[in-house]
Amino acid sequence: MPIRKLTQGLTFAGALPFYLALLPVLDHDVRLKAFLTYGAIIAAFMAGTLWGLVQQISSDALKQRLLLVSNGVALAIWGSLLIESTGLALALQLLGFLVLLAEERGLARQGSEPQWYWIMRRRITALVSAAYVLAFLFLA
Repeated sequence: MPIRKLTQGLTFAGALPFYLALLPVLDHDVRLKAFLTYGAIIAAFMAGTLWGLVQQISSDALKQRLLLVSNGVALAIWGSLLIESTGLALALQLLGFLVLLAEERGLARQGSEPQWYWIMRRRITALVSAAYVLAFLFLA
């Protein structure tokens, strides 16, 4: 299987647990915990992908910004798991995904990522963002 197709398949399959956590088959608190912990894992994973990209960029200023943003997002996402307010935790995680998307946009504009990857990132972030809106409605 070509890497592009595998990447796309795994990426979109990765959105499924967000939506599965919204299904009212389990207790509300279990679903909320599942949603937030999965969101934290995926956001931290996405923040970590910036580290690999940094090695391919020539601008030291951009490298520094990406490293700081990726670490900042990862720490904020971790903090979201410690917050008592469900709405604030969900909002912080959603913001993390959007910040990461903004950084990826800059990389796509510079040609550091293939165009198909940027299109996929926009689409998956839209799907994940929609799941967060639903989580605000049904879990917060």
